[in-house]
Amino acid sequence: MEPGTIDNLSILYQSSDFIVVNKHWDLRIDSKMWYETLTLQSQLKHRFPELADPDTYYGFRFCHQLDFSTSGALCVALNKAAAGSAYKCFKERLVTKAYLALVRGHVRQSRMTIRYAIGKNTTEGMTHMMCIEGTEGCENAKPCQSELVVLEHGSYSGDPVTKVLLQPLTGRTHQLRVHCSAVGHPIVGDFTYSRRQDSSPYRMMLHAYYLRIPTGKELIEVCAPDPFVTAMDGNWVPQHVTQRLEDVIQELKDEGTRKEKEEEEEEERREAAGEEEAGSEGRREETEEQRARCEQWLAEWALE
Repeated sequence: MEPGTIDNLSILYQSSDFIVVNKHWDLRIDSKMWYETLTLQSQLKHRFPELADPDTYYGFRFCHQLDFSTSGALCVALNKAAAGSAYKCFKERLVTKAYLALVRGHVRQSRMTIRYAIGKNTTEGMTHMMCIEGTEGCENAKPCQSELVVLEHGSYSGDPVTKVLLQPLTGRTHQLRVHCSAVGHPIVGDFTYSRRQDSSPYRMMLHAYYLRIPTGKELIEVCAPDPFVTAMDGNWVPQHVTQRLEDVIQELKDEGTRKEKEEEEEEERREAAGEEEAGSEGRREETEEQRARCEQWLAEWALE
């Protein structure tokens, strides 16, 4: 994957309601700065001028975020209704996201659950960073959980590294980067969380590989091509396979299907209860409250 230009946007999925793109590394999703002319938003406007929505500040509704340095799958809603259906999936924890990364050192455990709470770093000169609870200057730390699965051990430019699959089960800023650093395996090329030491690689090695959003109208399920293969980057030399990427992704798909089925069964139970207790004021109030929250979220989002 080459560096981003205005006309080399890669599309992974497209329908009348959604587009999923393969975002380039070192590219902002959007920007209000006049000098930042190359963003994902400007790429979308260049490629799909007819799809830009004049009712939104940026022209497109981004369903979630990716860091400037992170590449990979990013979902864009093309109308308010689609955005609302995606938001509902995120709110009900039905979305599955998984990232590929190269991390420094050889991770010994084949699987790891990381549970460090993450907060804002208020230390002078570090306010652009997040930090784990208990470190100096860390404020408003909130519970976080990430899953790490080792795929391969190898080397990058001669140094020991591990290729891993990362799954964020919560959504704090820089969560995966902070968690990897906290367990002693910072992401290769992460200048910020390597204490400004890791500056040699051409990019930070974090990539949003798998995305599954089961909206009511359609199932969005994509894999953004793996950039961490020797054919793409000869500095990465795999030496030992611990688990196959295809097998781990299949586990995530099976888990996603199970959660969706449980949600459907729960919805059927709620509908049945609603029919039995027709006119129940409590049920109507709950539905209206949920709808109001979603509409408020959409209104605020459109103004960003």
